[in-house]
Amino acid sequence: MGTIVEAQVPASEFALGDTVASVPDVSFEPVRTVSAGTERPLPFLWAAAPEFDRLDEALRADESTADVHRLVRDGNHVLYAVRWQSRVRALVQLVAVEDGTLLDARLHDDTWKLRVLFPEKAAMSSFYDTCRNYGLDIDVNRVNGLESVVRHGGTRLSPEQYEALSEALEADYYGVPRGSTLVELSDRLDVSHQAVSERLRRAHQSLIESSLHDGLTPDEPHP
Repeated sequence: MGTIVEAQVPASEFALGDTVASVPDVSFEPVRTVSAGTERPLPFLWAAAPEFDRLDEALRADESTADVHRLVRDGNHVLYAVRWQSRVRALVQLVAVEDGTLLDARLHDDTWKLRVLFPEKAAMSSFYDTCRNYGLDIDVNRVNGLESVVRHGGTRLSPEQYEALSEALEADYYGVPRGSTLVELSDRLDVSHQAVSERLRRAHQSLIESSLHDGLTPDEPHP
């Protein structure tokens, strides 16, 4: 069964390091495409920044970009078409060598956060070792089995968070008025009410982040 890896790498070692140095308040997230291949990774990016003229200049001067075009502005966000230099394509090709798929990549606070699907853990380990051998300072934050993601409806919930949410729904915890209390949920789950509260809070955060980020399409209003 496959493995989903959540990792991070400094922008200076992957892409747009010069841009975030010039425009420190910028953030980027990609537009999902059906198939961009390894030669054209992350072809479209949404960007949020306080000054877009300054951002335009920084992107075109960035050593990781070969060509940049501003396509459209939607409120406080701008959509760019980007063609990358070889070093950016190289990391994506390293993923492809291990039969991996880059599911997501977001840049914020000078760090790219990546989600990569590998067919097996051995491929993930080989990818990590190869990145280190190439001098890439990549850190793995979380490793999830694909069966866990499928079982939990495609969300990024841990099994404990999913169980807590399921029990809360079944016990009408979210009803108005509430049909149960944290103490009653803790009895059902056989953990402390503090642990239940923490699991629910983290589950809510994961669901909100998934809804705000993963549910966006280019045709929808950008927040």
